[in-house]
Amino acid sequence: MTTDETTHRNRWGFAECNQRVFADMVATLVQRHGQDPQDLFIHALESQAEPEMNYWVIMALVQNHSVSATAPIGEDSAGEPVKPLHAAVLMHNPGALAVLLDLKAYAGGVTDHDIQLAARMASQHEDQALLAVLMQHAEAQGALEPFMRALQNAPLH
Repeated sequence: MTTDETTHRNRWGFAECNQRVFADMVATLVQRHGQDPQDLFIHALESQAEPEMNYWVIMALVQNHSVSATAPIGEDSAGEPVKPLHAAVLMHNPGALAVLLDLKAYAGGVTDHDIQLAARMASQHEDQALLAVLMQHAEAQGALEPFMRALQNAPLH
């Protein structure tokens, strides 16, 4: 048996043994180099790095460095607050989206506003990777069919 066959992976296929590596990296950046955890969070949301890296970095920031996964990170052109979940979709960042779903960084369920807005945004941009993450999350919640029905019946705006 190879090492890879014995590695425990989360539902997204990310090796759980990497969680400690990224948590240590984040701790070093924050504690030794004085990096602001909120700035690191924004950087991870914007990052085009491997999804697994973005996933574990955001997890470490939220769990270990008091970063809010739900607090708005800015405003859109209409002055409306932008939640991290929606920023992850706008930045085409499947790793960030996956971790924010795991952290339940949204209000309601998969047929409610936060998730449906994220799904409509991903659909509008034809981002199959993000749609797959959202569908896998809805399936894990036992609500894939209602999620899809709500998405199909929702206006694109």
